Formats: sequence, structure tokens, C-alpha cells
Amino acid sequence: MNNQRVEDFLQVASKMPPTETVESPDKAFLTLFGDFKAGTKEDIIRQLYAETFYFNDTFKTFGHIDELLKYMPETADATELTTVEIIDVAKSDTDYYLRWVMHMKFSAAGKKIDSKSIGMTQLRFNEEGKIILHQDYWDGAEGFYSRLPIVGFFVNYVQNRL
Repeated sequence: MNNQRVEDFLQVASKMPPTETVESPDKAFLTLFGDFKAGTKEDIIRQLYAETFYFNDTFKTFGHIDELLKYMPETADATELTTVEIIDVAKSDTDYYLRWVMHMKFSAAGKKIDSKSIGMTQLRFNEEGKIILHQDYWDGAEGFYSRLPIVGFFVNYVQNRL
């Protein structure tokens, strides 16, 4: 079984230089994601991300800043509230891992949804301290899809049958 997104990530990550040390990667991350609606400004995104990078938030995958500049405000505008709280930071030989709790409020098919989920983001920074790899790990089924009208019924049905 081939998952192209996994293969792409592994290939890209293997070719990127490791992060040496970045001062307060959690604070940089929270500049954008702490209050996502307020953080999705072009200058903030350009300050945090390199011109080219690998970005995957489990919904979309991008490789260029122009794609992210379009996607981030559209995503923020689709929610009433999105906040992230960092609960732990770890450093490996190559990357930082930020464990977080995300709180989202949004509407889907006329239904108000209030969701909290836990996840982790793997970040790698270049020599200028800009993000060149952003890979999110979180349970999208629990944090998002199970809350949606119609789709949520089927997600919950499958989860309850496992």
C-alpha cells in the first residue's frame, strides 16, 4: 500500500539540513497559531516561514509561501475561533516537536461546533530561523470530522465498530 503523502514527507525531510538551535520555537509558533484569526497576517507568516518549505496540516500540503499566504487567512476566516496552547516542547537531533491543545469553534451545515483536540507539530528551521518543515500530527477524525453533520455520523459509526 502506497501513501504518496508519506513518501513525499520522508523524501523531503531526508534532504533538509537539521535544525541547530532556535530560540523559543513555541513562542514563534504561537505568534501565528496562538490566536489563529489574529495571527494570519502576511508579515507574520513571512517572518515565520521560508520562501520554500514542506507544510502539511493533515488537510493540505504546500511547498511555497504564496500558497500558505492564501490558505491561512481562508482557513482562519472559516472558523469563529481557533486557538492553540503549547503544553510541551521537545528537541530531537533534527527537529522540534510541539505538543498542543487546539480549540476550534465553527459552523458546518448550520450546526455550531465547539471542538478541542490534542496534537503535535514537527518543525525544522533553516539557518535564518525560518520554518522549512511543518508536519502536524493530530486526530482529525476526533477533532474535526466526527463533529460534522452527516460525515460525523459515519465517522462515529466506524469508530464504534472497531
